[in-house]
Amino acid sequence: MNAKVFYRTPTPRRPNVSRAAALVIGLLAFGSGIPLVSQAQTLEESSVSTPDALKQAVQDMRADYRRQQFKRLARNSDRDSLIAATLIGMPTESDHQPLEGHDDVAKRLIRTYGNDPSALFALTLACQVQSEACDDSNAYDSLLRIDPGNAVHWLMLPNGAAPSDAQLHSAAASPYADSHLRDIIHIVREALANQSASTAPAGVDAHELALLLRRDAVDQVSLPKFGAALAMCKAAVEPRRTDCIELGRRLEDDRSGTILSRMVGSTIVRRLVKGTPEEAAAKELRREYTWFSEQLVASQAPYAERLQDEVVQYGEWEAWQRAVERLGTTRVPPQGWLPKDPQKLLLSEERTPAPAQ
Repeated sequence: MNAKVFYRTPTPRRPNVSRAAALVIGLLAFGSGIPLVSQAQTLEESSVSTPDALKQAVQDMRADYRRQQFKRLARNSDRDSLIAATLIGMPTESDHQPLEGHDDVAKRLIRTYGNDPSALFALTLACQVQSEACDDSNAYDSLLRIDPGNAVHWLMLPNGAAPSDAQLHSAAASPYADSHLRDIIHIVREALANQSASTAPAGVDAHELALLLRRDAVDQVSLPKFGAALAMCKAAVEPRRTDCIELGRRLEDDRSGTILSRMVGSTIVRRLVKGTPEEAAAKELRREYTWFSEQLVASQAPYAERLQDEVVQYGEWEAWQRAVERLGTTRVPPQGWLPKDPQKLLLSEERTPAPAQ
């Protein structure tokens, strides 16, 4: 999808799990070994810059806030409100059921904007992440008819089903990949702009609470699932192997710079091109991610609000690198740098198992 179409300007249940962290829980079941850090958890749970009372208020209010904002947006009839309602109301990692009224919003969205690629993407995503039966493939088929050039679209089958070899080949042959993270964050943040928290507990700043609830709602929106494709490619042989390598390359270059898709792509490539310069480049991509995520985890500086804005403007990878630079360090690791746990750089099958308890 052309970005200009969508926006007009340049495990266990726990609070504030970002969409990247939520998706990786599912990916780990396929042995991906991708140690993605939750942006929201990093900032809102671990950093002392967020007072405990504020963190507790978000935990207590996040479900009600999401329902209230969904209902408010569902009453509107414009495209962006309905897309935002579709994204906010679909299942999340902590709430596996869509919000009440989500089906009605989806029907209105496809009825009124059924030829709009942005609307079709939101509807296809909602169907892919749903755990209950989602047999309506109209949005998926329509999205591919309107925008077949995005590799990610071919992987977004209802209920996270595995693509066929023909669909995998079509994804591999696509000219680009874009997981739409920039689009998602833009449209949801705009839809929730200037929305106040219903109440603010004593000692909690109402403005900060509203901003934090908005960031949390954005982070709850899922991205496309890649687990099925990752499993298909783990030990692929020809002709599937060639398609998997090409798919991995597309995902490494995700137009939204999305960490999840880039790490999935690097995992696919590393497994299938052993001993090549391309494998070394994919390993370095993992090392770069591990570097800037580790720097942000250790930081006590507030950065989440600006980070989300810069994801929209620059893409997620670049936004995280900019955040690291503002901490006074480099956006890429020094030569020879290793993380505190070097096994984070390894694929799951390469790691030393933990000692038996």
